[in-house]
Amino acid sequence: MVVFAIVPVKELDVAKKRLSSILNHEERKLLAAAMLEDVLRALKSSIIHDTVLVSNDAAVQKCSDKFGFSYVSQNRPGLNQAINEATEWCVDRKASSVLVLPSDIPLISPENIEKIVELGSNESTVVLSPSSNGGTNALFRNPPNLMRPCFGQDSFMEHIEEAFAKKVCLRFYYSIETATDIDSAEDLKKLLNIKNASKSKELLEQFLKQKLKLSTQGF
Repeated sequence: MVVFAIVPVKELDVAKKRLSSILNHEERKLLAAAMLEDVLRALKSSIIHDTVLVSNDAAVQKCSDKFGFSYVSQNRPGLNQAINEATEWCVDRKASSVLVLPSDIPLISPENIEKIVELGSNESTVVLSPSSNGGTNALFRNPPNLMRPCFGQDSFMEHIEEAFAKKVCLRFYYSIETATDIDSAEDLKKLLNIKNASKSKELLEQFLKQKLKLSTQGF
């Protein structure tokens, strides 16, 4: 089985606006880049044959080059359209299955990835991994065009309904690492409290130390 991974990435300059009450623009941009690197590092050490990033950001392309991964410029608007474009790219390069991962799950490990792929090793199988808020943090399709991506609000249930409609084998994978995406203050607390060696946690701790230092200097 030739497994490709797809990582769609929003422009880093506009990422994570929901954290604007906690982190300033530059901090959010740096955190988004760090989370992306954590995801790519896990993919690099996994059994994935090739990884393609789909985006319209030169900084994302530079990150892709750093890891020796491929990059596709997004031509059509929308997350699902971006995934469809990248899926076509993977199929053209003889991928027999594809794994879609978001760029904001910094705790994901090579072991998580390998377990998802193992669950989807039989043909005509879809594997879903939920986020903590009803989204989808991993979509594995064997073969790649087995069903359409349904990312968006409540996408986990949307993907389940699509899989049922296509009458494919549907399997689920859950772990705290894959369920933890970073969109809120609670997510940031979780990232800090869970024991991990992610670049994202290290960066967030630096932010907090700097804020504490500035606060102390104000007295």
